[in-house]
Formats: sequence, structure tokens, C-alpha cells
Amino acid sequence: MRVTTLIDDALSLTMGTTGMMFELHETISIDYKIDELDDARREVYVKTCKEAIERLKKFAEQFQDKTFSNWVNRYSAFLENDLKKQLYYEELSDQLRDKLFHNVSTNKERLRDENRGFEIKLFEKSFKEERSVG
Repeated sequence: MRVTTLIDDALSLTMGTTGMMFELHETISIDYKIDELDDARREVYVKTCKEAIERLKKFAEQFQDKTFSNWVNRYSAFLENDLKKQLYYEELSDQLRDKLFHNVSTNKERLRDENRGFEIKLFEKSFKEERSVG
């Protein structure tokens, strides 16, 4: 067995790294699918919460009890604030996922191109060695 060259080692390293990038890329793609399902669930949750807040406020107006009205106002404010936070954090999560996906895609392509360059150098080197021996 021949001794590995620097080109062999570099190709091995970048191919291993490229494999990891492909795995990360696929993992992020799966996360997009999970997020779609979560977005659909969240839409129902947000709609239901907004409807519940409206109903509570109408009920409090009809009931006309100060203690109950205060509780409805506090609880409604809590729900409204929670909905805003959920949507804000969801947006941050989406932005991060998009950035990760872009970075992984870019680096995956860059490593693929580097691998091609190393493969060409390795092929040329092997071809020259064969011609000089034969």
C-alpha cells in the first residue's frame, strides 16, 4: 500500500466534511417540514386565543362585576402578550433556520468544488506516476 499524500489527506478531510454538511443540510430541511406543521398548529391556537379573549371581554361587559372584569383584563393582557411573544420568537427561529440553511448550502457547494479540485489533482498525479512507471 502506498503512502498517502497531502492531496489524499486533504481530499479525505474535505469529503468527510462535505458528508457532514450534507447531513446538516438534510436535518435543516426536515426542520422546515416540522416548522410547517407547527405553523399550522399555531394558526389554530392564535385564532382560538383571540376568539376566547373577545368572548371573555364581552362576557365581562355583560356580567358587570368589577372583580371579574379586572380578572378578564389581566388574563386577556397575559394571553395577548403571550401571543405576541410566540410570534416574535417564531420569527426569530425562522430567520435562524433560513440563515443556517443558506450557510450550510453555500459551504456544501464550496466543499464540493474543493473536492473536485483535489480529485483532479489526485487523478493528474496518479496519471503522471503511471506514465513515468510504464
